Amino acid sequence: SDLLFLNLIQHLLWRRWGFVFQYLPIENEMMSPYLGSYQTFGLRVCRIDTCTDEEIMCLPDISTNYFFVLRLAELFTRKQLDPLHLLEVLEDLL
Repeated sequence: SDLLFLNLIQHLLWRRWGFVFQYLPIENEMMSPYLGSYQTFGLRVCRIDTCTDEEIMCLPDISTNYFFVLRLAELFTRKQLDPLHLLEVLEDLL
């Protein structure tokens, strides 16, 4: 039911603006001189319209907590956060 609701929202936004922003969690391996290798998660931001999908931003290192980043991706996609405000929102959250 959540997927159906998300698809309905995306359809309505396409009809209104012709595109939607989709936030996707991504996984990265980082290296620290103190910690060694560690896993981190970030966000990939895509602008999706009826013809193309375009990556417009990628932030590779937001948190080591996958579920936190997944929740951000779901929330930002649902609320259609403009990527212009993404860094400000993340700064406020972290």
